[in-house]
Amino acid sequence: MPIRTCLGCRRKSEGAALWRFALDAHGVLRKDFRNRHGGRHVYCCKDAECLRKFLKNNKELTRAFRQQVLGFDEELNDLFGSVE
Repeated sequence: MPIRTCLGCRRKSEGAALWRFALDAHGVLRKDFRNRHGGRHVYCCKDAECLRKFLKNNKELTRAFRQQVLGFDEELNDLFGSVE
């Protein structure tokens, strides 16, 4: 099982234990829990605090995707309610 790093807390864990996110063609961050999107992905723990840190760290997201993150999908608010 591949080991991935959470961008919220920087802990390493198996990829199956983390949430997976991808960018769509418009630069919008989307959840990719069913592994449907190709290309680069980032991961986050299934924890509300990690998710808040993950979404606030736009600089790290841009670095991980190697392109600018232009927005966030509205479905991300459904993970734990409002993440702001």
